[in-house]
Amino acid sequence: MSAVLDLIYLTIAQLVVTWILIGIVWFTQVVHYPLYRKIKEGFVEYERSHIRRTTLLLGPIMLFEAVTAFLLVSSATGGTLTMLAGVNLVLLILIWLSTFLFQISFHQKLCIRFSPKSLRNLMTSNWIRVFLWTAKGVVMIFMIYHLFKLGTLGKKFFGM
Repeated sequence: MSAVLDLIYLTIAQLVVTWILIGIVWFTQVVHYPLYRKIKEGFVEYERSHIRRTTLLLGPIMLFEAVTAFLLVSSATGGTLTMLAGVNLVLLILIWLSTFLFQISFHQKLCIRFSPKSLRNLMTSNWIRVFLWTAKGVVMIFMIYHLFKLGTLGKKFFGM
């Protein structure tokens, strides 16, 4: 029973943290990054502050997401659950790769000086993470659905 509870709690934690990050990445893509174009003075200082504050907020959240994703794969009980946990982890690895290969690089360039090209590249490449995180959120919904279908969540939390 403990392994089932671990799976349930990890799945719920992964679902919640994933959807928090989906909200943040969509807000960043649709609202925050486009507003960068409006900054006329002090862009470099603004960008450096953005990076520092974003790292303090998102670093622990993304780390929690990574840890729970790895634990979820190891707790999955086989079949569809293992497949969904594996897809979730692969999507997360792709998100981290995109972050380190593209977003960090473009932010570093913008820390030196504003460049419309670097901003455009940042915004364009960030769509990769927007779509990957959104797909990851859908995978987690399927995982929750599958746990309900198995009766695991319903029995534990709703007496079904």
